[in-house]
Amino acid sequence: MLELVSRHQIIAILRGVPARHAPRLAEHLYRAGIRLLEVSLSDGHGLPGLQAIREAFGDDLHVGAGTVVTLERARQAQAAGAGFLLTPHLVPPVHAFAREQGLGLIAGATTPTELQQALSEGSSVVKLFPAGDLGLGYLKSLFGPYPDLPLLVVGSIDQHNLGAFLQAGAVGAGIGSYLTKTDWNDPDFTLLETRARELLAIAEQCRRPHRPEQTAPS
Repeated sequence: MLELVSRHQIIAILRGVPARHAPRLAEHLYRAGIRLLEVSLSDGHGLPGLQAIREAFGDDLHVGAGTVVTLERARQAQAAGAGFLLTPHLVPPVHAFAREQGLGLIAGATTPTELQQALSEGSSVVKLFPAGDLGLGYLKSLFGPYPDLPLLVVGSIDQHNLGAFLQAGAVGAGIGSYLTKTDWNDPDFTLLETRARELLAIAEQCRRPHRPEQTAPS
C-alpha cells in the first residue's frame, strides 16, 4: 500500500454513489489519471457499487473498501472484490483479517498512540483522520517525534489545502465529495473529471522526496 499510495498520491472516495453510476464515475476518474478508489461501505450503495466497478475494470483500477468497521463488513468487501481495506478508526479484527487474507490495509487513527498501533498491526500507510479539521500544524507536529510516519490525510481535503499537506510530508490524500459528489439525477461527470485532473496536477507539482524540509548534507 505504501508504494501504491506514494506513486499515485490521490485516493478518490466514493460515498453515496448509486451503484448504477459507479462504473461511469470510475471511468471518468480513471481517464483523468486516478488509479486508487475507495468505495465507502457506510450505506447501501457501497457493496454493489464496489462490485460493479470491479467487474467493469478488473485490475486496471486499485479498488478498496472504506468504512470497514466490522469483521463481517471486511468479509463482504473481500467477496465484492476489494483489494484493500480502510477503517475510520482502529479495528483490530479487521486489521488481522487483512493480514490473514493478504489484503492491503489503511487503518484510521488520530493520536500518536493510535498511529503507532495501526503500524504495529499491519497498516503500512496510516489514515490521519480528520486531517483537514486537525489542521496542517497537527501534521507537522507529528513529524517532529515521528519523522517517517507514512500518513494519508483524509477529511476536508480539497484543491485549497492538498498542496500544503503533501508539501508538509503526507504520502497521499483521500478526497471524497470534491471528486465524487454530484446531482445523481443529472450527474456532471465531466466536472468531476476536470477536478480530478486539477488535483493530480497539484500533487505532481508537490512530488518530491519524503520530508521535503530535510536536506542531505553537502
